[in-house]
Amino acid sequence: MNKMQKKIKENKIDKTFKRLKSENKTAFIPFISIGDPDMETSLEIAKTLIKNGADIIELGFPFSDPMADGKVIQRSYERALKNKISMEDAFNFIKRLKSFKDIPIIFFTYYNPVFILGEKFSEDASNAGIDGILVVDLPPEESYELTRYIKPKNIYQIYLLAPTTGKERMKQILSHANGFVYYVSVTGVTGARQSLPETIKSKVKEIKDISSIPVGVGFGISSKEQANDIGKSADAIIIGSKIIQFIEDNINDKKAIIQKIAEFSSDIKSGL
Repeated sequence: MNKMQKKIKENKIDKTFKRLKSENKTAFIPFISIGDPDMETSLEIAKTLIKNGADIIELGFPFSDPMADGKVIQRSYERALKNKISMEDAFNFIKRLKSFKDIPIIFFTYYNPVFILGEKFSEDASNAGIDGILVVDLPPEESYELTRYIKPKNIYQIYLLAPTTGKERMKQILSHANGFVYYVSVTGVTGARQSLPETIKSKVKEIKDISSIPVGVGFGISSKEQANDIGKSADAIIIGSKIIQFIEDNINDKKAIIQKIAEFSSDIKSGL
């Protein structure tokens, strides 16, 4: 083992999933957009999620053309973009959140802002304390440049699997995966749904038959009942649009935003 390998600590994502597995629990991973509705309220929301059961937090960097996201998250990005959130602002936000509690942070972004910064992105992401990066429009075979920058920093790239992903493609993606793999429960874009496909459990089993990596399920989950049901087979439940809807519905009442998100998060976690 060389000096560089000795310096690299266990990634916090791995540690979190190991701990939860030993406790027979499922991870709760909420998603919010950095800077929605404003930076300070956004930070308060993130802290509220941590205080009410979040095991890992996924933070979206506001992007002008979020093709994988439904209308709720699109509008969330629009609100954040009005605040002119830069990558530097995003990293400072994460530093402040990490100083509150050092739980794993997944940075959700599209590739363009990452590509523009190049190697500097990995340096700054590492300094901010980011544990994983989900670049929604960057498949494994096009990830070489990003991987060679983030791997020495012990930052994981999180990959997506969809209901339409075939078995061979699944094997290929899983061979690159670290931390956990994100299974997109529905075809289409993000957004809360009244009902979810019956095939989720069988798909999670199919993934687990190929790889021992934890499986997180997201897109569409909007209730404690759905989370509890999916949590029986998945290792993590990822919820974004339902949480962000509380921001939109109470946009002029920050106290109500915090209260409703706290209640919802606590309720979701109690079933996992």
